[in-house]
This record gives sequence, structure tokens and C-alpha cells, in this order.
Amino acid sequence: MAPSVTAAQCIGDCNGDGQVTVNELIQMVNVALGTLAVSVCTAGDPNGDGQISVNEIVAGVNVALSGFCEEGGCGDGMKSAAEECDDGGICIGGTNAGTACTRESDCLGEGVCDSFGSKGPTGTVPRKVCTTDDECGGARCIRCKTFGGDGCAADCTIEETEFITLMPGVLNGSDIMPGTSGAIVHGDILTIPLAIVGTNDLIVGKPDANGNVPVVQKVTGINLDRIAVGTVACACVRGSEYKTCGGTQFEADGITASINCTDDATVCNGKKPCTSVAGPGNAGEGVFGCNGLPSASYSITQNAGGASGISGPAIFSPGASGGPSSEIIATASAIGTVVGLCDGTTPAYGPDGLFCTADDPPSSRGVASITTLVTGTASASLTNANGVDGNDIGPFSISGAVVACDKLANGERSGVMQAGAFTSLNQPTTGDIVVTNLFVTQ
Repeated sequence: MAPSVTAAQCIGDCNGDGQVTVNELIQMVNVALGTLAVSVCTAGDPNGDGQISVNEIVAGVNVALSGFCEEGGCGDGMKSAAEECDDGGICIGGTNAGTACTRESDCLGEGVCDSFGSKGPTGTVPRKVCTTDDECGGARCIRCKTFGGDGCAADCTIEETEFITLMPGVLNGSDIMPGTSGAIVHGDILTIPLAIVGTNDLIVGKPDANGNVPVVQKVTGINLDRIAVGTVACACVRGSEYKTCGGTQFEADGITASINCTDDATVCNGKKPCTSVAGPGNAGEGVFGCNGLPSASYSITQNAGGASGISGPAIFSPGASGGPSSEIIATASAIGTVVGLCDGTTPAYGPDGLFCTADDPPSSRGVASITTLVTGTASASLTNANGVDGNDIGPFSISGAVVACDKLANGERSGVMQAGAFTSLNQPTTGDIVVTNLFVTQ
């Protein structure tokens, strides 16, 4: 997956950087006059007829003036000569979120910060409600968003599936053996290591002009074995198609989580429509930055409430930029737990008496939430935990590792480490906790 120029985002965006400049308009004019070859600006020839017409120049001017790709380019639903595929986009962030679109003007109201770069460079602000680019930390504020996972990636390139088997976790006292997959539950008294075994498949497109490769994780691509916590409990991690009112992850303040409607769409009555955050059927989306990313690390802090019992939101803060081959994926899952062994006779196990199988009742499947996985460092901490003022847990950190893009192009993903950290309150067996996890590819 070495960097290469693929589908341009807008008519006239000759270098594929997500905008149209005066110099690029001049290039289009010179192509039309015959003094330059059309190959210098294939984005100026969306119909692929080998020439640039006056109408195409006017369309490029409109893009330059408006800042939006109103017609043509990736997401317009029409495959151009510069694209491998194009199935349009989905409105997100506004009052008609979840409906199909082929241009920004199809979508009403607010947009979303395009943190994973389907229409431009990635930024440092999570997928939050926005009205202008200035609110997005380097990303664009878009309303018509392209998604992958259906064979056509967010940058209008053909997708391929990477079948990933995780390096099975090996317990090492209260830790996980280095180089193996696992999670560690950090409480104020107990530390519980959990060995992770299974597969964690990804679907990837091809690099855009900036060397960014779109990544998608399907709900069905997350297949992890049940996790026995001694004889105390059994845990099950399942992929989830996370949905919110409007399809955003955060509201405009970047702190308040958008209303989770994954299990109950009626909570959005009178609000924005209940919409998939990562696209239909997807648990997660992200980007692999062959040339680096603005941020590939993060920290999370949360006030558990102490004696007041009134907790605050989990505050996500982006960290340092990532070097070449950095990766960031925001993926949704639900962690269900049952007290006792991984088999039993209570209703929580379902008719087959086994936990973490298809017949488990909804009540034992847990509540869906989003975890951000990075190849940099992930950190999380709690203050005022378990009803006690001043009782802090963490911070606890964990770091990932990258594999160069040229190796990935040859199918060599072995050694990639995706690190994550999150907080969770009021768990039935552990109370307030900080969890760090690491997924290591075989």
C-alpha cells in the first residue's frame, strides 16, 4: 500500500489535497488550450474523455469558491475515469442524517468533522458535530460522507479484506506477556489480566494522494473467544454497529457524547435521526497513514463522581502526531459479562448453556461503546472512583507498533500492534475501572 494518487476528491483538485486553488484552475485552462497534457490534472476531466471543457473549468471554479465538492469527484455516485468505484455517500450530522447523498447540498443542517479523511487530510478532533472546517482541528466539516465496507472504500478505491489472526494472549502474573494480545482491568484494588484469542479482520482501500489508506472493520470481522476470569466471571466481546442521533460521536463541544441509539432508536424521537457512526454494517472506521498522521496517540480522563455519585463525561484528548505507517481506528463493541463460569444454567447463558454464543439474551450482551485503537500510545485514568473523593485510578498507558506500508502491500501485517484504553463505571463485579488492551497481529 505504497502512497499513490488515486481518486481525486473534487473537479479541479489536481494534486488531490481536498481543495482547488488558482494554480490548479490555470492548469485546467492550459489543458483546455492544448498547452498542457490532461495527465497533469486528471481531476479536471471527470468524464474521462481526455480533454477539459469550459463546463468542467466552471465546475472547478465553483468548487474553489465554495470549498465544497458540489458535483463530480468521489461520492457523487458516478464512477469517473480517475475512480475505481463510486457508490455515493450518506448524510451525517444533520437533520436528514442516514439518507443517501451525492453532494453536500443534499444534506441538511450540521455536519461532522471528517476525522478519518474520506474527503481530505485527517484532523485531530474526533467525529463531532460541526458547521465549519475551523471547528475540526485540521479536518474538514462535511455533510455527505463516503463510507467503506461494501467493496468500495471511502476514497472510491476497491477494497480488500485483511484476514487477521491475533497472537493469542499469554498471562504473566498480573500482566500480559509482551508480544501477545490481551487486556488488563485496573481497579482501585484488583488488577485482572485477560488473555485475548481470536480474529480481528480489517477491510482496506488504497492510498489517496496524501498516502492515507481508509480502513473499515465490519461487525462480523470481530470474532474473539469468551474470556474466563478465573471462576469469578466470564466476559464476551462482540462487534457492534454503533448508532447515535445524527451519526456523530460527539456533540459540538467535542466532549459530550452524542445520544447512543444503538439498541433503542426511539430515544431520537424529536431529535436527529438514528444513524450509523461508521457506516451501515460497520463496527469501526479509521485510517492508515503511510506518510504519518496528525495524531496517533490519545488520553482519556473521567471524573467518576466520588461521594456525589454524579459522574462526568470521558474526555478524549488527542496526543502526539504519528510517524509513517501510523494507524488509528475507532471501533465499537459491547462487552457482556456473567458472574461465574463460562457455562451455566441461568437465562444469561441462553438455551445452549454457553456464554458468548448467538443465543445469549440481549440483557447479557452489554452496552455498545467506542474504543479507539492506535499504533501510538493510549492512556486512561479515573478520578474520584467508586464513590470515594480523591480515589484515583491511573493513568495507565499502553503502546502499539507499526509495520511499514510496503510490507503491508505484500500482505505482511505480522507485528502490527493496536493499543487502546478506556474507562468504565459501575461494572457489576469490579466497580469503576480503567482498561488497557493490545491487539497483536500474528
